[in-house]
Amino acid sequence: MNDHRQTASKLLTANVKAAGCAAKISSTELQQILTNLPVTTSPNLLTGMENFEDAAVYRISDDLAIIQTIDFFPPVVDDPFLYGMIAAANALSDVYAMGGTPILALNVLCFPTCDFPIEVVQEIVRGGATQVQASGAILAGGHSIQSHEPIYGLSVMGTVHPSKVLTNGGAKADDRIVLCKPIGTGVALLGMKANLLSQSANAELLKSLTTLNNTALAIGIKYKPNAATDVTGFGLIGHIHEMAKGSHLSAELWSAQVPLLPEALALAEQGFVPAGAYGNRKSYEQFSTYINDVDLAITDLLFDPQTSGGLLFAIPLAESEQLVKELVAAGMQAACIGKFKIGGAGNVEVSNDERR
Repeated sequence: MNDHRQTASKLLTANVKAAGCAAKISSTELQQILTNLPVTTSPNLLTGMENFEDAAVYRISDDLAIIQTIDFFPPVVDDPFLYGMIAAANALSDVYAMGGTPILALNVLCFPTCDFPIEVVQEIVRGGATQVQASGAILAGGHSIQSHEPIYGLSVMGTVHPSKVLTNGGAKADDRIVLCKPIGTGVALLGMKANLLSQSANAELLKSLTTLNNTALAIGIKYKPNAATDVTGFGLIGHIHEMAKGSHLSAELWSAQVPLLPEALALAEQGFVPAGAYGNRKSYEQFSTYINDVDLAITDLLFDPQTSGGLLFAIPLAESEQLVKELVAAGMQAACIGKFKIGGAGNVEVSNDERR
């Protein structure tokens, strides 16, 4: 192991809550925070703070809109290069979730240079730069400050045709819910920190965390999804709730169909659940109805905050099966995990069984 990577082993705090650091402030708390902000709007602002979209979209012309997003968080792994890759993939994902193409990125970096050699910082930003390059975008600068803990991410600009913007509020009744990556990153990161993951499970976790969502979007848009988001800090149930609420629909979630990262279920059964999952349960359990008894470990994974999670599409039934087949053929662990239906807006009914 290189010297800078040995030194970087301090990146992760000893507190096990670190693996849940991608958990966001809940949508209810965000609503309270944003309540008293002055309202500014424009007919060219296609998405903004309403419905907690993944990014803002602003129309420049009849044929062009820009997507703007920013995302950052503390380390979830010790390796600084991998940390940079994961944080960048997570930030770039918001552009893909809106149906867009990243074109420009800026680094966002907070770092205690008194506690770490400069080589650690170089590796973090190098990891991020490789992901920006892989996305086809340009890394054009950024901003850095001294801080007590490392924080890294990106501000990303993308482009999209105004008529092709994907929002989280466009789902139609009877649309199927297609998930493009397995869940369980928060739980699996705790297991990795405790050296409880097998070598193969560790490899699958890192592969998921560093895989961009560009291929999933390229395949998905061929089937004309009605809505999309990516699964991140709110957990799977939280993000399905947001989609259902924004679409004025309810949702069914077939828990037995949800793909899981290797060994994540066993870890959850042993109690390796990040703090963010309990926060998500507190925020979103009130909107969740369990049709059948669902194991506690499964529900913990459904509330587990995800880092660099997969895209979530709302797509008509007729196209959903072929979409999943093509995603799987492209190497993704994708699945149809539920559907939207007429009912209480934002309600999520969880079942062990698939009901069509």
